Amino acid sequence: MFFITVLSMQVYAFFDDFEGGELGDDWQKSPAGQEASWSIQEGELVFSGGGGHSQMITGAEDWHDYTVECDIKFVSPQDYPGGIRTYVDVSTGGHYAVWLYPAQQMIKLYSGTAWDINTGIVELGEHHPFELEVEVLYHIKVVHQGKHIEVWLGDQRDDMELIIEADDDTYKSGLFAFDGWNQPVHFDNFLITGPDIPHSPGEPGSVASAGKLTTAWGVLKQ
Repeated sequence: MFFITVLSMQVYAFFDDFEGGELGDDWQKSPAGQEASWSIQEGELVFSGGGGHSQMITGAEDWHDYTVECDIKFVSPQDYPGGIRTYVDVSTGGHYAVWLYPAQQMIKLYSGTAWDINTGIVELGEHHPFELEVEVLYHIKVVHQGKHIEVWLGDQRDDMELIIEADDDTYKSGLFAFDGWNQPVHFDNFLITGPDIPHSPGEPGSVASAGKLTTAWGVLKQ
């Protein structure tokens, strides 16, 4: 289930807890990978780890200076489950990415130029060691403010620590993506807030589609 509501000073929020059993029209798969790799299971968005790397995307090209956060859970101790991407350019796949490595007990912030994480990759920061356990929900948050980027991580939303900071202006706006590589990974409780996050007509907090993402989807489907 997703909600879009007004917070304050024209800063809006888009929230999805995936309890509805299927993804709404605000979510679309990237050109990479297979649709079958993604599903909703027991109220969580699941990437199966099969079918090649892939992303599940929401947003618009002009979204900027936003804060995005979600829960993430690993079901395998192996590396390369993936992570999340911000400021995604849907025409090229360019992005910032936070990837988590359970086996190496490491978290990294990257910039990249394509849907394939290895293309044009630049490491902007890392955090280690961090013991990433399987079947445990972690809460991750990325804050964009101008060219400044912060990555926060914790066991829950009200118990997080700043683990990575960087300054980079390669990308100045863009969409959000859940990012899967070759290991299963679960996501839940997605929340994004920012000045350009669209809100639905009607009362704040009403259940409705954002309905303003068609431009981005048209690029993806070309």
